[in-house]
Amino acid sequence: MSPLYQTVISAFEGAGWKFAPVDGQEVIRAGFEAHHGRVDVHVQVFPELKYVNAVAESSVSFDDPIYRERLAELVMRTNKELVIGNFEMDWDSGRLLFRAGNLFASADGDPAIVELLVHTAIAEMDRITPQVTILKQTPLGALPSLDLAALMQRTDLLPPTPEPPAS
Repeated sequence: MSPLYQTVISAFEGAGWKFAPVDGQEVIRAGFEAHHGRVDVHVQVFPELKYVNAVAESSVSFDDPIYRERLAELVMRTNKELVIGNFEMDWDSGRLLFRAGNLFASADGDPAIVELLVHTAIAEMDRITPQVTILKQTPLGALPSLDLAALMQRTDLLPPTPEPPAS
């Protein structure tokens, strides 16, 4: 077990997150309840690169290539606005993924950064889930007229943000 993988495990244990290691790999899997539903995450360590990769997986998949094309457009439009990480689509399965990674200066990494990667992956997948759901529920005939740019601007689809503490 590499020191970086030990750091990932320590980060999950420190945060109180349940996880399952993947046999024979430096990968852990976990599930999280987010505002819009469950988000499955896997975190993979590449010790030779001092790299950690957190990937969130959408529970929604698209079988029809026409829906996949619109999902690909939504992904490209969303990625343009992101600062950390990126959305990807596995074309063959029609499944949406969000990936965020970090190269560490030391082989030990930093548990706070690991936690940030996981939080980011969960938050971004949760943020796009309503848009993906609306896309999935749009009738095929109405799909070409679905305005994805307008859909992305809908603030009513975002989870509520907590009020800052009073000073």
